Amino acid sequence: MESLLSAGLILAGMAAVVLAFRWLIHRPRISYNDPPGVRTVVVFSGDDPEFFRDDKPEGMFVGQRLFHALCDGLGDRQIQIERRGHEEFAHRADCRVDGVPLALILEWVDGLWVASVEWVPRTRAEARHMAWTHEVFPPPDSAALRHMLSSLDRWLKGHPGLSEIRWHRKEKWLGKDRSQPHDEPFPAG
Repeated sequence: MESLLSAGLILAGMAAVVLAFRWLIHRPRISYNDPPGVRTVVVFSGDDPEFFRDDKPEGMFVGQRLFHALCDGLGDRQIQIERRGHEEFAHRADCRVDGVPLALILEWVDGLWVASVEWVPRTRAEARHMAWTHEVFPPPDSAALRHMLSSLDRWLKGHPGLSEIRWHRKEKWLGKDRSQPHDEPFPAG
């Protein structure tokens, strides 16, 4: 009887831990898919040695100068850059567009630049979820998102050292589907 009671207490304790974990860390109520008609991942070329001049040969972060120029260029387009930093092998800028928080991520992947605009968690539980799972989500459609994407598109296309600028849907990019890229973040049709 004592072993049955002990097993019951152990199971009750495990259930309490699972419930507490779910209460502390829960999945955000947001989709992995870009909003209809929107693309939030842009891939482009550019190997100007100036982009890499401040990089450390043994460092993980590539394109320091390009990242800072990109942030400065977006700041000139009424996008507030609140923080610049790094996350796993990528540059990250926390932005605020018309009061809406968004993140800009810039990576160097197989000889190409990949920039994406991402959703930013608003609650501590959402932030804990993202810290534990490393999941990324596209932001919901809004005027702020469209302003950010069109500003990013104009800056990239206006830079003389960058070319082959192609936009992808985040869910396809994460699924390694590189088909059907577009020249614009909001393609017609």
